Amino acid sequence: MPEESKITGPTRRELLLTGVTGLATTIIGSPASASDDATELIERLTGKIPMESDRLHLAMPRTFPNGYTVPLTIEVDSPMTEDDHVKLVRVVAPRNPLIEVATFHFLPQYSQPRVSTRIRLAEPQHVLAVAEMSDGTLLMAKTWVEVATNGCT
Repeated sequence: MPEESKITGPTRRELLLTGVTGLATTIIGSPASASDDATELIERLTGKIPMESDRLHLAMPRTFPNGYTVPLTIEVDSPMTEDDHVKLVRVVAPRNPLIEVATFHFLPQYSQPRVSTRIRLAEPQHVLAVAEMSDGTLLMAKTWVEVATNGCT
């Protein structure tokens, strides 16, 4: 009689542990990697490297019951003179089907760099705001928003 070889695979416990570990790593991630990913994404979109700045304020709720109408407020500390002003602000949601959510243009001496609106989010994610200044520098701010339902269906 031929010898039977017993092939064993991973146990259910091992599979469950691996899945939970992978999910936790994906959800939590490291703050440095989230920042690096955001910087790389903005660099691919604009061709410039953004820098996180306290001059750009992005206010959104940490949790929101649905992704259809998530409130968003952006404000940039700028004198809005000819020499120092905000040219535009982009809002990016990397996990949305269309990642560039909105773009707002500003004029020196005629507008304040402040916007309040609502956006759609497909799933929980970091939302990024990027302000392009008159000297060409990019300021970046990001915040994590947890939504319970997909607003992009």
